[in-house]
Parts: sequence; structure tokens; C-alpha cells
Amino acid sequence: MIPSISPESLEAWLLWQQKFQPFTFNEKFAEEINSSISEEIAKSFREAGVIPVQKTVSVSVTTAEKSVEEPIDDSLPPLEKVRIKAGRCSACRLAAKRTNMVFGEGNENADIMFIGEGPGEDEDLSGRPFVGKAGQLLTKIIENGMKIPRSQVYIANIVKCRPPANRDPMPDEAQCCIGFLKEQIKIVNPKVLILLGKVAMKNLLGIESSMSKARETTYEYEGIKVFVTYHPSALLRNEAYKRPVWEDIKKAMKYLGMM
Repeated sequence: MIPSISPESLEAWLLWQQKFQPFTFNEKFAEEINSSISEEIAKSFREAGVIPVQKTVSVSVTTAEKSVEEPIDDSLPPLEKVRIKAGRCSACRLAAKRTNMVFGEGNENADIMFIGEGPGEDEDLSGRPFVGKAGQLLTKIIENGMKIPRSQVYIANIVKCRPPANRDPMPDEAQCCIGFLKEQIKIVNPKVLILLGKVAMKNLLGIESSMSKARETTYEYEGIKVFVTYHPSALLRNEAYKRPVWEDIKKAMKYLGMM
């Protein structure tokens, strides 16, 4: 029998363990864990032939068009209206455990927009994006490297609620939330998007190659120039990424005529 632990803890552990060594469950154990994990993880294990049991769940994949409790005042600024919709959203499992919805912040007319993957613990507690150690590093990149105030750029994430144990957002979670981000991009209408990490790259551009390969070119999203680079958290784990990140930032600055 599986020990009595929370589904979120079990799910986070399974995600971590599966990266290093695929599971080989016997049928009884498979049935037990299948009742405790998300459909996305269960599906990936079934496709690998390790969980034969079909799990039935109902996960909504509605996006920013999800109905709300009451009409939103049309006189509000466009980003504020999207913020209200995001705050009311409960379309995926992440909403149930959040402390705060982390919408995004910065200059609503910014030339540069940074996009990460999702809030961590510090962001969940504060309701602000990139305020933990990775966020402090991003602020240094912006202010010490690019020589502009952090308040001059706009910062957002693929998902607005913290995934358990800071795991990557699952595809259905990202799908639920991506509509809000697309509205943010449309409203801010930056000249440059800088995607931080593979999660942002995959969910906004549909690119699944390695970051080292993806960095070799630039992209476009709805007519906006897109640069991709490593997430600041990767730099905290491996300082060797600092040089390539700075090279990527300089590409964006050159494109904007900042150097």
C-alpha cells in the first residue's frame, strides 16, 4: 500500500524520478498510484506501457475565455481586465493550491517583454513575478547588464499559479493559462520577446529542441521578434550559462539599437 502522502507531493516525486529512470510498475501498484496523480502524468506512463489502467478525470482546458462570476467593467484598462479574468480562473489544478495569482508586472508599453515558465514559492507568496533568487538575477541582467530599470520592461510567465514543488507546468495547465499570456502580449505589444527557458519556448513557439540548439536562431511571434535563452534558475545551478545568456541579451539589445 502507498504511504499516506499528498497527491501533489507524490506527483512531484514521480515527475522527478521519471526523468532519471523510467518506472516499471506491477499492476497492483500501478492501480494505486493511478488514483493519485494527474491525468497528464498517468497518460505519459500509460503510453510508455507501465500503467495499463485508464483513469477518468474531468479537467477543463478552457482559456482566457472562461466565464466569470460577474461582468468586468469595460472602462478598466485592458491589462486590468485580463488580470481580473486570470484571478477568477480555476480551470486547472494549480488554482486550488495557489496563495496568489501571479499575473505579471512592468511597463504596459514596454519594448522588451520577458516570459518565464511559472511562479515559484516567493512569487506565490508575493503575487509578483521573478522576485526570488532567479528573479534577483534577472533584475541584475536588466539593470546592470542592459542598463535600464526593471520597471521599464514587462515580465510574465506561461502559467499564473505555482506548480507543486516548482515542477514544470504540465501541458494541460499551460493550455489553460496561455490565453491570458497571449492577451498580455497583444496589449503590451513589445518590440522584442525574450523567452526564458524551454517551457516558455515550447508553449509559445512550439519548439522542443535543446536550448543550445534553439539559441542559434531568432524567431517571430505575431510579428514580434523573439529571442530565447536559459532561465535564470539554470544560471544559479550552472554558472557556465552566464556567458551564453549575456550573448543572447546582447542580440536583443543590438536589434533594438541599445548598443
